[in-house]
Amino acid sequence: MIALVTLLFATTGCSSAERPDAATWLPGWQSINAVVPDQSDLGNPPDASLCQTTLGMIREGSEDLFPTPSGTVDELVNEWVAIAEAAFFECPPEGEDIASFDDAYRELRRVENSVTSALAG
Repeated sequence: MIALVTLLFATTGCSSAERPDAATWLPGWQSINAVVPDQSDLGNPPDASLCQTTLGMIREGSEDLFPTPSGTVDELVNEWVAIAEAAFFECPPEGEDIASFDDAYRELRRVENSVTSALAG
């Protein structure tokens, strides 16, 4: 019974009727993108304080991004947030997929472009 109620809530809680249109949602997306500093402002080695401040703003701002205009955009925004959080948490990133801020910024731009395409399509 609990599973049925959870499933019902999940499917009705994310219905397209409750999703904002792109014009309403876009300012929040632009705001969270704007908190990411220019890569040149990070310094070498990266300024740990700037990384922590940026991480905090990303975590706080990402809460306001959902729901997005579509499920496709949900996935892309989740990906963007995960990349940004990992990059600024590690400061600099040193993972297998994202081994530097160069990689992180390239991936963030790729996802941002995908969001733009999804909203236009």
